[in-house]
Amino acid sequence: MTTLRRIIRPRALAYALLLAALPAGAQEFRPAATFVQINDVYRIDAVENGTAGGIGRVVTVVERARRATGAPVRVLHAGDFIAPSLESRYFEGQQMIDALNFLDARAPLIVVPGNHEFDERRPGMLVNAINASRFPWLAANVRLNTGDPQADRRLGADTVIESGGMRIGVFTLTFLDSPRDYATWDTAFVALARQSIQALEARGVDAIVGLTHLDLSVDRRIAALRGAHPKLMWIAGGHEHFLIHDPLTDSTAAITKGDSNARRIWQVVLGRRGGQPALRADSVVLDASVAIDPAYVREVQAKWAARLREKVPFFDQVIGRSATRMDASEEVVRNQESAWGNWLADQMRTAFPTVPADVAVLNGGAIRIDDVIQGEIRWEHLARTFGFPTRVALVWLRGRDLRETVLERSVSGGRGEGRFLQVSGLRFTFDRTRPVNQRVTSVQVQAGTGWEPLDDNRVYVVAVPDYLFGGGDGYLFHNRAILSVPPGPDLRLLAFDALSAAYARGEAIAPAVEGRITEAGGER
Repeated sequence: MTTLRRIIRPRALAYALLLAALPAGAQEFRPAATFVQINDVYRIDAVENGTAGGIGRVVTVVERARRATGAPVRVLHAGDFIAPSLESRYFEGQQMIDALNFLDARAPLIVVPGNHEFDERRPGMLVNAINASRFPWLAANVRLNTGDPQADRRLGADTVIESGGMRIGVFTLTFLDSPRDYATWDTAFVALARQSIQALEARGVDAIVGLTHLDLSVDRRIAALRGAHPKLMWIAGGHEHFLIHDPLTDSTAAITKGDSNARRIWQVVLGRRGGQPALRADSVVLDASVAIDPAYVREVQAKWAARLREKVPFFDQVIGRSATRMDASEEVVRNQESAWGNWLADQMRTAFPTVPADVAVLNGGAIRIDDVIQGEIRWEHLARTFGFPTRVALVWLRGRDLRETVLERSVSGGRGEGRFLQVSGLRFTFDRTRPVNQRVTSVQVQAGTGWEPLDDNRVYVVAVPDYLFGGGDGYLFHNRAILSVPPGPDLRLLAFDALSAAYARGEAIAPAVEGRITEAGGER
């Protein structure tokens, strides 16, 4: 078995059985183009102490795919790359553009910007990223007015790829979190997708691919257009941060999304079977068995690592120690209880020493490190955890509002959403199979060394991050608060003080997953 076959996990016993029932000629799949799909990659290096993900491993997969399939290879990036990250605070995303330019030199790359490409209120970071790119940026529903005509023109719409005797049309859609003076965007996603598909059909393409950075629910509505437009084969999507696969059917296009920071990505081959467009989709695990391309390390990774340490001489400084393994990957902090999330939420409760909070909540989207922490805790770990300043506020809420507008909001979306909360001072159980706003089935709050049921009429002091305090992720603290204290201490500094104080005493922190959040029928 080749190395490529070992790292690729094929879909399909049922698929194979179906093919076995067909005549030999009809079964033959003729590849025309191989696509390697990535999304939501914020770092130029690997995670988990270099053992998982990273653009350097994507380069290796591209080279192996070229040798294995014999078909031309292209890379699709489904958005979110120049921000937020520790490096981008210092280099404004240029380190990621350098990495993607390197990848583009190995296989032509197309990107759709994600919502985080528009994080900055001023356009400079985005403009410089676009102008430094040697690959196309496409987003059919966005128009730029940055004051830089070259950058504005370079954000295109749709494209047609000719490969292996096939004409493959690609349409692109994305969204913005907040209004920006330098960008206008249209949110009629399904209608826009239909228009793009019709335009590509008129250009005589053989197959159509959507490159999107949208919520999965929207991608699924777009995928359903295949019923009326059978050339729509595949949606290469981003935004969810974890591996997703909806198979191709007669009425729906396939949907694929990969893990954040390229832990698991997709290799999709478009071609023909029996004269008709067909595809094969395989997930690829980028673990330690996949080598990091050495030229990438020399030309990109090592260069930017050295520059970062010039900017931050204390980057590798040890500031604490953990006696336990803390999984702070985005798949964990956005879906379930995390030991690192527990510890951070605990620090929030003492942000205002004269008014200790009964409860603290921290949105998983605020925890950006997407990594595992164990043993020595370096300044790097803390800096990577917080992509944005995270200042702590206090609100006084009745128990009923804490349950109905805070905890229910946390679990009212789909898997992987940044609104999911890490908590301190309470524990709760929820059931995703129940209707929205009825998913929280029990809540208890700390009472001394024990627990007691949440009292709907009691007023609790709740520590919250400034983003949620201001209405981020749809939380309504201002509407329901009896009293509030505006954002003050920064959680990163609170965490640094607690870690360094423990380290100075020769102590390690030892947070654990302890049953604060329980999903009924699922894992804690």
